[in-house]
Amino acid sequence: MGAPRDKSVVSPIMVGRVDYVDSLRRDLDAASEGSGRTATLAGESGIGKSRLAAETRATAIERGFYIVQGNCFEPDSTLPYAPLLDLLRVCMRGCSPAEIAERLGADAVDIARMMPEIASNVPGLPLPPPLEPEQEKRRIFQGLTQFFARLAERQPLLIVVEDVHWIDDTSLEFLLVLARRLPNMRALLLLTYRSDEVQPSLGRTITRMERERLVSEYALRPLPAADVDAMIRAIFEQATPTRHEFLDPIMSLTEGNPFFIEEILKSLVAAGGIFYADGTWDRKPIGELDIPRSVHDAVHQRAEQLSGEARQILTTAAVTGRRFDFALLQRVTGRDEDELVGVIKEMIAAQLVVEEQGDRFSFRHALTQHVISSRLLARERRALHRTIGEHMRQLYAGAIEPHLADLAHHFYEGAAWDEAYYYCRRVGENAQKLYASRAAVEHFSRAIEAARQLGITPPARLYRARGQSYELLGEFERAREDGEQALAAARDAGDGAAEWQAQIDLGFLWAGRNYRRAGEFFERATELARKLERPELIAQSLNRYGNWLVNTGAAAEGLRAHRDALRLFEEAGDASGRADTLDLIGMGSGIHGDIVGCLEAVEQAVELYRSLNDDRGLVSTLSARGTFSSPSMCDVSYSGLRTLEQCRADTQEAVRAAQRIGWPAGLAFAQFTASASAAGFGEFGEAIRHGNESLRIATEIEHEQWVCGAHYTLGQIYVLMHAPDLAIHHLQEGLPIANRLGSAWWIGNVSSYLALAHLRANDARSAHAVLDASLPDGTLPTNMSGRRMYWARGELALHEGDAAAALAIAQHLIDTTPGAPSDEAIPPLWRLKGRALAALGRTDEAVAALEAALASAVKRAERPYLWQIRRDLAALYEAQGRRSDAAAARQAAAETAQELAATIGDDALRDGFLRAAGAAQPKRAPTPRQADKAAFGGLTAREREVAALVAQGKTNRDIADELVLGERTIETHVGNVLSKLEFTSRAQIAAWAVESGLASKQA
Repeated sequence: MGAPRDKSVVSPIMVGRVDYVDSLRRDLDAASEGSGRTATLAGESGIGKSRLAAETRATAIERGFYIVQGNCFEPDSTLPYAPLLDLLRVCMRGCSPAEIAERLGADAVDIARMMPEIASNVPGLPLPPPLEPEQEKRRIFQGLTQFFARLAERQPLLIVVEDVHWIDDTSLEFLLVLARRLPNMRALLLLTYRSDEVQPSLGRTITRMERERLVSEYALRPLPAADVDAMIRAIFEQATPTRHEFLDPIMSLTEGNPFFIEEILKSLVAAGGIFYADGTWDRKPIGELDIPRSVHDAVHQRAEQLSGEARQILTTAAVTGRRFDFALLQRVTGRDEDELVGVIKEMIAAQLVVEEQGDRFSFRHALTQHVISSRLLARERRALHRTIGEHMRQLYAGAIEPHLADLAHHFYEGAAWDEAYYYCRRVGENAQKLYASRAAVEHFSRAIEAARQLGITPPARLYRARGQSYELLGEFERAREDGEQALAAARDAGDGAAEWQAQIDLGFLWAGRNYRRAGEFFERATELARKLERPELIAQSLNRYGNWLVNTGAAAEGLRAHRDALRLFEEAGDASGRADTLDLIGMGSGIHGDIVGCLEAVEQAVELYRSLNDDRGLVSTLSARGTFSSPSMCDVSYSGLRTLEQCRADTQEAVRAAQRIGWPAGLAFAQFTASASAAGFGEFGEAIRHGNESLRIATEIEHEQWVCGAHYTLGQIYVLMHAPDLAIHHLQEGLPIANRLGSAWWIGNVSSYLALAHLRANDARSAHAVLDASLPDGTLPTNMSGRRMYWARGELALHEGDAAAALAIAQHLIDTTPGAPSDEAIPPLWRLKGRALAALGRTDEAVAALEAALASAVKRAERPYLWQIRRDLAALYEAQGRRSDAAAARQAAAETAQELAATIGDDALRDGFLRAAGAAQPKRAPTPRQADKAAFGGLTAREREVAALVAQGKTNRDIADELVLGERTIETHVGNVLSKLEFTSRAQIAAWAVESGLASKQA
């Protein structure tokens, strides 16, 4: 008895999944029409995800789709880009070099960063230039995305990635990037994963896709008894329903899991309990059936039906991995080709193994591989791993790179510690280059363990490498521990250069947490570099220590350190070192408040970076020149007197350079500086666009410093636009980040404009609280951000009627302006002085101060202050009886305000600014949107929507989910509603929304 080889114990039809099939067909239709998306198939192991994915592939082929597929395997969670490499290699298999080049197009160089064999397959392809890890990753992401976009332009595209519960973090991050692009592509991305093995990173990614409405989710459930009956009948070509005496134990054992059902039935067939005779299936009486107690038992029973030789080779294949190559299996087992082919056919006939393509095979299910390999003792498994690793190394010696991760895995599992140390370290280094930090940590940890097993002290560079990866993952404590281990290892080895590097690394690490500790490490690094008498290390140390001093408020001392470093680089003829140091001197001078000195250094750095073709350096220096030249950055200092066009040209070139090298952090910085620059010249709409783009990029890459910078510049813009609510929102978002960074520069900048925003809102108490926390009363400023806070304190004094104190502050700031003495009047400071003098009754002096401020504001093109100074002068001219001068000043103020308003795209913001400037246009008939706003207490459409949802009893979290916004944004909207309606509780909002009819409209 038994079944002939052509009688497969696999359901010939898909049972119980009709709704899923129909939904996926609709997803394919939408993708075919250019509205791509992502779909996920989730469920327990064996529930039918792969079968449904195969059905989707078959439908896609019928509809003219091009199919690409990658698979994740358990060891791949530590291999960067594993499923994508799998997918690309399938795409390139059988292609000529010309076809590969044509298929990859202009992105071949970027894709070669993750797939080095591309370079050897495409003659003439230039080697990709080395980049910083983050740039490397972004370039790879860009190349992959464009590759898929090109495929989808030719014909609709189905991308399948199976078992993403085993995916590496870098590939997962790319899939989110791709998912965001799909709505504009003719492509469907289909992912399968086990719902009971979801790692935190996968869970977060799926949640983000849900929130951004990028994904169709299909959760597969176990089959009910009726579907299990239909499945058994289909397998055994049975016309009548399955009897309960047979169905019930199958149902009880498998709980409706399709794979488990098939495995139990295969075991019964293999054992002769179910047999094929006289053209039909039959079974023994139920009392004689030996039904396995588990799926493990079922797999074991079937494996036992194989010949002894086949069982041995099956076990070897299981240790090799879920997927295995014929050539490798042949070398490991020592069988000739015909013999091995026969054995593999026996495995396939037993439905334990399937042929993928060519000479590659895989176990039908991961569970099958696990059960087979678990038959070995641990000692046997280790020996087999070593043997496999040795044969792999010999077989793939000519093209080892794609197999490094497998070699590292087998040698580590085989306790071959010399080889494990070498290969795990190499794979870790490759992962780090690809910005795959989690994978890098895993392999560096294995290399460290291998070193310990060998009885050697892991070198400092290994701890350093793992610490850097931990730092990028945000795991501070582990990064700190590795940094200290690297430091100890370097000292034990007497390696002064490695000890210096560890001190520098620890300084950088602590700079994001505790500037005092960071400074200690930078100081020690500087001392050690001097002791080693290594001028290049001394210069680098001085730059790091100097930059730390600048950021902690000791800008003058920091600049001295930078100048010492510059001298050393000049003596060594190091052009790159000179450029970097001049860039730092420029930044430090600007932070100190010496704008002229800043621009002199930056000019030199720009020319050096151009000669070195250093785009990264140009992003920094051009951004700095563009922003420190603008009135917004020299609001309390002398100006470089460059024009809007010059500043715009610098920041635009910086943006292009950052885009060219794929540097998102640099792009966020360049966009931030473009925003600040435009704001200073009164180009408010342009400034808001750049500021929002900077915030978007910085938030996406979680770059806290530029998130803070974007909030700061947006807050500054809204202060200049007399929109205090918006200014307070952004600046209150930025201040906690500045405090976390521990940066005196950002704390001072954000605090100064937050205090000014509170004054715009007539909230002197809050302004006091902000300034007292950042610059206690009586503290004199030592850098630019301190000068801003002191200026804000002067504005606060004047607001509260203490004109004498305001005058003293203004005069102190004027007298202590850093840089070469100048007769230039600084408009905000001289305006404060003039208004303070006027309040003291010294009208003639006040007019003189304000006229000096006006002349300078015209010269500096500082339009946001022009209308304010002219309005101040109009009042003083009126007091002096100079009515015609007063009228002319008022008219000029109104015209300037209207010019500024014309740059604002939002109607409400524009009208609010004009009202604040006293230059409102003649009344126009309100738009429907304006009428609605007026009818509901001045609430915007979004605020009305939030109020209606509050009336439904929803929490801020509920509202954020429904409107697809951040919870903090909802908190701001609720706060605005409370403020505008002068309410103190959500209950009042709810009652008002019901009374005004908003709640019924929302419902």
